Amino acid sequence: MNIGAIIKEKRQKKDLTQEQLAEYLNVSVSAVSQWESGKTTPDFSMLVPLANFFDVSLDELLGRVPGEKERALAEYDEKDMILTNKGEIDKAVSLWREALARFPGDFHCMQRLMTDLFLSYCAYHGDETSKKTAEECVSLCERILRDCTEDDYRQSAIQTLTYIYSFKGSPFSDESKAVRYANMAGDASVCRQELLEHAYFTDESKNKRLTTKHYNRLFYADMLTRSLAYDDDMPKEYYLKALETALNIWKQLIYDENYLFYHSILADINSYIASMHAGNKEKRETLEAVEKALYHAQIYDTLPDIEQNFTSAFVSAAKSDPSKTLKNYTETHTQIILKRLKQKEFDFLHDNPEFTELIKRYQTV
Repeated sequence: MNIGAIIKEKRQKKDLTQEQLAEYLNVSVSAVSQWESGKTTPDFSMLVPLANFFDVSLDELLGRVPGEKERALAEYDEKDMILTNKGEIDKAVSLWREALARFPGDFHCMQRLMTDLFLSYCAYHGDETSKKTAEECVSLCERILRDCTEDDYRQSAIQTLTYIYSFKGSPFSDESKAVRYANMAGDASVCRQELLEHAYFTDESKNKRLTTKHYNRLFYADMLTRSLAYDDDMPKEYYLKALETALNIWKQLIYDENYLFYHSILADINSYIASMHAGNKEKRETLEAVEKALYHAQIYDTLPDIEQNFTSAFVSAAKSDPSKTLKNYTETHTQIILKRLKQKEFDFLHDNPEFTELIKRYQTV
């Protein structure tokens, strides 16, 4: 409700005419009429007299409701989760631009917009608009580092700037800046996740300590396997061994094969293994890896949108919830794997009945 509507409501509640209110405030009847119609707003000097006359706070007179911002930001967060879970990054960017226009200077809005802009930049890297996206993202990061004192927002900005400046082949590639920002981050041994394992030491916090440990194990395994699977510097002759090692890490940690979210990682790793074998024209090994990749992708795509515990004893206190997974693509993971199978190295299998049947089976899922 705007200030004019509030003035009208308060005036009518006092059973006053516009003429009477104008007389009390020593203004013209026309001024009151224009306030209430929304054609003009009261001069700044009239705000306190108006609030005093109606015996309300300035917040109430201006239509500000206690807790409104917190509720609004919670709604924006919920909408963002729905959009990013579907991979609709452009809509998420528009959402946070709207939020930041509504709450200028709010670091939460800046950080969320910054994150979604970076995801958009990664998704559309090379697109003609990507440079502007990166520029806006960098500007938000630098503003957070300049003006914000909250560690979480600052560390997020540092991480994003490091990634943007180390993005190979982009117009923003700048190793010296990437290194400078990376050196601003804290050491891994003193990060929050690591320290919480030690901070929870009482019997009462045993469950929190266990949950932290199990989430950390998943995090460390994810970091290590991604390092192996996405290592551009790995000599080609060792890359297949690296991929197999990454698979074995997950097989040992989640020995009961209830991988939940990490089915997506296993799908990716197996698709890379398939590509390696395909490059060597190794038909049987390629087919086996393709089938495993599609199997894991299908399970990941069909996970229910509910929170579930892992069941391996090593990580059973940790949970996975597909509805809270952030993506910058709209396809299913199965569609992504199928797209990879169209790459040139798989051409030698295009007339293979087993390969054709695999593609057909998972295209209809």
